[in-house]
Amino acid sequence: METSNHNSDTISKKDLFTIEWSDIENAEIDYENYLKDLENFFRDDFENDILEEEIETKI
Repeated sequence: METSNHNSDTISKKDLFTIEWSDIENAEIDYENYLKDLENFFRDDFENDILEEEIETKI
């Protein structure tokens, strides 16, 4: 039987990132950019979306 070359210990402790509760609690939210990002996401999704009618005609 062959053994796998996969090493489950490849993640070193220095690569781990933790978030402290105080980091979250003291974070200031930039609502203007947050809303712009959401708006852009939905605009891009809508513009790139294939209409149901187009899908049905391709089938």
